[in-house]
Amino acid sequence: MRARLQNLEDFRIRDCDSLEEIFEHEALNTNDLHSVTATQSIAEETTTNFVFPKLTYLELYMLPRLRSFCSTIHTTEWPSLKKMWIYGCDKVEIFASENIRSFGESTNHQPLFWVNEVTFPNLEELKLEWNDIMKEIWHGQLRANFFYKLKVLELIHFPDQSAVFPHCFIQSLPNLEKLAVSEASFSHIFHFEGFDGQKNHASAITSLNELVLSELPELTHLWKEEYHPIPAFCELRTLQVRDCGKLKILAPSSVSFENLTTLEVSRCHGYVNLITCSTAKSLVQLTRMTITDCEMIEKIIACESEEVKGDIVFTELKYLQLSCLPNMASFCLGDHNLEFPILEKMIVRECPKMMIFCQGDLSTPQLQKVILTEDGDEENGQWEGDLKTTIKRMFEEEASARSISNKMHAAPASLSS
Repeated sequence: MRARLQNLEDFRIRDCDSLEEIFEHEALNTNDLHSVTATQSIAEETTTNFVFPKLTYLELYMLPRLRSFCSTIHTTEWPSLKKMWIYGCDKVEIFASENIRSFGESTNHQPLFWVNEVTFPNLEELKLEWNDIMKEIWHGQLRANFFYKLKVLELIHFPDQSAVFPHCFIQSLPNLEKLAVSEASFSHIFHFEGFDGQKNHASAITSLNELVLSELPELTHLWKEEYHPIPAFCELRTLQVRDCGKLKILAPSSVSFENLTTLEVSRCHGYVNLITCSTAKSLVQLTRMTITDCEMIEKIIACESEEVKGDIVFTELKYLQLSCLPNMASFCLGDHNLEFPILEKMIVRECPKMMIFCQGDLSTPQLQKVILTEDGDEENGQWEGDLKTTIKRMFEEEASARSISNKMHAAPASLSS
């Protein structure tokens, strides 16, 4: 046993419907118990401590009857663990604070991991599915130093309509760089009440550089609209939003995305306008924008206020895709000049109502073609000397083709009458 634990580097258990514990207590002989360390608990009962000194990856996937690592009282240590994926383990509480156990909680309560500051000292990536027994992780009872090095957190599948997003847990992750949330009924993600007085909260939010939101059908905003988190997202570099049908605004005008490099939005049918003028002016580092399959979008940039003046310059944008936007009339209809000084590749497809790209002057000195296919095949493109003229010609050709098609479909009915 000891040799196996000492040398194990990758530990994966998948699709074991009957598995209730990973190590069977009866199978551990006296020497095994001593080899993995035995200590005394407050209740004077022997506690088995499993140590995995070389393990860097742990995956427990679809183990619906799993209740613990071992039926005996035990703790675990994972000094080298970098990545963990726990999914489909509905019968066991994943994390609980060892401090609570030390103060006499019933030993019948066996979470998968009793957690203290030495349990996961180097854990960087955690992918976790919700289960109904997760209590402490959501209510902030796990201290910040328990997951101090965590950089990537993916939360998956919250089936409970009443589930509340674990704001307290996010606050306890000062080095979090990527947050991905999917398959949940949250109405908002971040909680900024009392933001100015919560240094840990501010630190956690501003360390994010990647945010991925997908399949969140009840999401209406990223945070409650009465709060104005000025420092939030200052380091955000990638924002991906998919299948969030009730989301109507990406961010209020008070939010700056000055370090954002990638923006991808798809299958979000609540948007009419994607971003405000002030937000667009903050996108000075954006290199890639992809907007696809959004039925209600009419404009990418909404310029309804006269307070925002001056040109909108996408200084670093090289790639722009606008696909399957059946109601989009324009990229921007405000009285602003648009500049794309290094835009090299642009895909426009199935945008039948886009009559004009923008009202103001438009500069795209590096662009030589508008590509008409999603695969980006540059052989299938169109160019009429400049982008404005090209978009106008594409609209006229699309309208003409629809008109001919409508006449052809109407002809048989006319002949029969």
